[in-house]
Amino acid sequence: MVKVLIAEDDNDLRQNMVDILQLEGYEVIGVVSAEDAISACEKQTFDIALLDLVMPGMTGVEAISNLRQLNPFLAIIIVTAYATVETAVDAMKKGADSVITKPFNSGELIVNLRRTLQEKELLKSSGDIDPDSVYSALANSLRRETLKQLGSHKKLKFMDLCRLVGVEDHTKFNFHLRQLKKAGLVMQNESKIYILTNTGQFVLQNHNLS
Repeated sequence: MVKVLIAEDDNDLRQNMVDILQLEGYEVIGVVSAEDAISACEKQTFDIALLDLVMPGMTGVEAISNLRQLNPFLAIIIVTAYATVETAVDAMKKGADSVITKPFNSGELIVNLRRTLQEKELLKSSGDIDPDSVYSALANSLRRETLKQLGSHKKLKFMDLCRLVGVEDHTKFNFHLRQLKKAGLVMQNESKIYILTNTGQFVLQNHNLS
């Protein structure tokens, strides 16, 4: 069973998140601070942690290094009401796997958690994302169009993505897709279909890609 740790100082929101994820079959523990999250990780092993960015005492991002020392393979989602691309990139630089923006509904929470766990499994075999490459990936118009098409269609095969973006040179397009994957914005699922990662979704929603 997947074990989830939630650190959130808003009691109602924390309990709501616990209830939602328990109904989905996850084993969930909720705590009120980053310090309590670190203590919990000292006692047992979790698969994923959802950390509020702003809490009394240590922030969610500040806790990441401590949690990773205890569990290098822990997947980490930063939860924030202060959403900017800079927030996401900073959180990723500090070791977060993704960012989710408040307010969110139960469906968004579940999808985000599942995708983050899936990405973490892929990253174990492919190396870490370089968050600095996010901006260089966005600097190219073809890559921006790729993100927009994936945002519209949710998932696309390689040839369909080529057609929608308007690229005939498959070798060239493969290069751009590799850059998007390296930046952590795009991934392939188990069927080799291209989809946006959590970070890709976040960037698409919070950055002007025109």
